[in-house]
Order: sequence, then C-alpha cells, then structure tokens
Amino acid sequence: MTTFLRTASSLFYILLLCLSGQSKAQRIDWPNGAKAAICLTYDDGMSSQLDQAIPVLNSLNIRGTFFLNSITDNHMADRWRLAALKGHELANHTLFHPCLASRGWKPAWALDNYTFERILKEVQSMSTQLYLLDGKTTKRTFAFPCGDTTAGGVSYLDTLRRSGMVSYGRMGGSSTDAVVTNFATLDNLQVPSWAVQPTNTSVDLIAYAEKAAQQGGLGVYMFHGVGSQWIAVSATEHKKLAEYLASHNQTYWVTTFREAMDYVTQWKKSHAPAARR
Repeated sequence: MTTFLRTASSLFYILLLCLSGQSKAQRIDWPNGAKAAICLTYDDGMSSQLDQAIPVLNSLNIRGTFFLNSITDNHMADRWRLAALKGHELANHTLFHPCLASRGWKPAWALDNYTFERILKEVQSMSTQLYLLDGKTTKRTFAFPCGDTTAGGVSYLDTLRRSGMVSYGRMGGSSTDAVVTNFATLDNLQVPSWAVQPTNTSVDLIAYAEKAAQQGGLGVYMFHGVGSQWIAVSATEHKKLAEYLASHNQTYWVTTFREAMDYVTQWKKSHAPAARR
C-alpha cells in the first residue's frame, strides 16, 4: 500500500510538472516587459468616437482600433482619414452591419436572408472603402456585427477564412472573463472581447485590465458610443481608463488589434515546434 501511494504521488508530481511546463510555454512575453496586451476597439464608426474617444487617445499617445461600416458623409470620411494619420487602425465591420432578424434587423439587412456571396461582397467592398481612406493595402482585421457568424443560417467562418480577405477576427463581446490566455489554441478569426456597457464605470474598466495583467493575457475592450449615441459608456469613465493605461505603460502594452494579433501570430509560429514535442 505504501509503495502504491509513493508511486501515485510521484505520478501526480510529474503530471503537475508537465502541466506547469505547458502553462509556461503558452505564456507570452509581451513587448518591453509588459504584463498584458490591451486593445481598445470601437464599433460602428460613430461620431462620438471621433468627438470624445480619439482626442483623449491622441493626447495620451494611445492607438485604438475602429471597426467601421459604410461612410457616406464626406466630412466623416475626412475625420477618419485624419484618425488613420494619427496611427489609429481603421478596420472592417461590413458595409451595412447585418445581424440576425431575432435582434430586430429588418429582412433586407438580416443575416438570415444573406448568402455567403453577399456577406463576402460586403466585406470586400468595405475593405475597398477603407483603402480609399488610409491607402493601406494589407488585409484588414474584422469584427463580426452583433457577433453573428452565420449567413442564411449557416456559419460563414470557414468561407471567410478561405477567402483570405481578412487577417484576424474579433468576436462580439462576452463577459469580463474574456481574457485570452491560451494562445496556442486561439483561433485568429474568433478572438473574444468584452462588450463595455453604459453602466460600466472606470472601476470596472480598470479591473478588466488588471485581470489581463494578472493572467499575462490579451484583453480586448469593445466600445460603442462614448459619451453619447448607442450603448454609450461615459466619456469621463472612458477617459479615466485611458489615463490609467497611459500611466501604467510598463504594465500594459496598449496597441491596435492588428499589431497585437501580429505579435501573437509570430509567437505561435515560433512556439509551434515546442508544442509538437
């Protein structure tokens, strides 16, 4: 019985070492010794983002990612062009932001009635519009409108992946548990995010960043309105978060969604042989 217990104890210890080694292998060393990577992303190309978010980010030398839909106003186009010149990422959110009918979308713009061809054309056309704004020819990052990934009731994830139209995909917001830590198995088209709500204060916003730092992971915020418009977080609370991140730049690497995912992708490539052993 004693021999059995010793053997079981030894096996358990070996298992713990193996699991510990796997955990350590999956932990990313972020640039400049940062404990976490943080992405501030904003959906729907709202004027409140131009009025409230971008001036704050510019003043603190922080770059955000803005997932845009079709722009039909020349003045707005000029303002987004200036945002790109400041280093902010202009990213793809489709032309017409189609979502499922169950969310209240009219039949003409409901994903239930879309074909794969139609959704891909929207993505392609939006990328062309973004090129006309910032002149960049690289593949865009993409955010799924409403987090919905089906067209005509069937997932278009693999079709979008094979099309090569986009580089990375950000999913719709989930809870504050949406901190990426297992990078080895992360699907680059299904990166989770946290959807910030109007009721969230700077305490909540900062707590999410702190959680990402504690876990050594990637935290992606999903904002909509800032100070006004829909799903609007308080401009004051948003500013407090930005100021906190800027004042703790040794802890947080705050960057665009593209740059963070480029870094993750390179890490995955360099660690692939170790993962196979």
